[in-house]
Amino acid sequence: MKKIVSLWCLVLSGLFVAHSACAQGSSAAIQKDCDVCPDMVQIPAGSFTMGSAAGLSIERPVHQVTVGSFYMGRMEVTQAQWTAVMGSTPSANATCGANCPVEMVSWDEVQQYLKNLSVLTGKKYRLPSEAEWEYAARAGTTTAYWWGDTASHAYANYGSEECCEGLVQGPDLWTSTAPVGSFSANAFGLFDMLGNVAEWTEDFYHKSYAFAPYDGRAWLDDDLRFQYARVVRGGAWNSGAEGIRSAKRSQAITVEPADSIGFRVARSL
Repeated sequence: MKKIVSLWCLVLSGLFVAHSACAQGSSAAIQKDCDVCPDMVQIPAGSFTMGSAAGLSIERPVHQVTVGSFYMGRMEVTQAQWTAVMGSTPSANATCGANCPVEMVSWDEVQQYLKNLSVLTGKKYRLPSEAEWEYAARAGTTTAYWWGDTASHAYANYGSEECCEGLVQGPDLWTSTAPVGSFSANAFGLFDMLGNVAEWTEDFYHKSYAFAPYDGRAWLDDDLRFQYARVVRGGAWNSGAEGIRSAKRSQAITVEPADSIGFRVARSL
């Protein structure tokens, strides 16, 4: 039965259609470049519709993007993985444990982590582009969340509809961050793409997708005044249901860490 599900997942990935069996039984090959490196999975190349016509103006215009294959962190970088490379953890929720996502890390500090990891492995680590991130989060789906159109604490760690508060409900046992991998993976074998901590991307923040790249690369500008606001994606433990949609985008200042923002790594093939 496992073999049948695995083959079905491969077919579905090729057609960019999601299926719950893939999320529960994903067996994507894991790439690990060193003992303290995050596990990565290879994301297949493909095209997808980015944004949401029903969402906010910053999620429009909806547009087609073609993304090349790349490696992406299977889970968010943990406190233990950060400490192994950087020497200490800045996390506000350190009591959650070493297997919980690192947070309170600024975009600039993340760049130093990626540089250190690149030196350690001889391979160039980076943050995913915003397009790569949404493509990976959707994993072939077109619904509001990778599991469907209705938010559910069975699939993600997120908060109440009141601003900025955690919520314990059903399988979501945590009022703040949860250990990575506490919920099922999407069809690409990625955990916690929605909820837990929001995730830094490489892109400068723009107020719409007008003139956005169509090839999956990070959207950067010659005008470096825009470099200090970067896109964060995925929502967090204190986000409402709207805040963890696959298309939801937000901005954060590069030098200002938050207890709701972490990251996952990416690497080109």
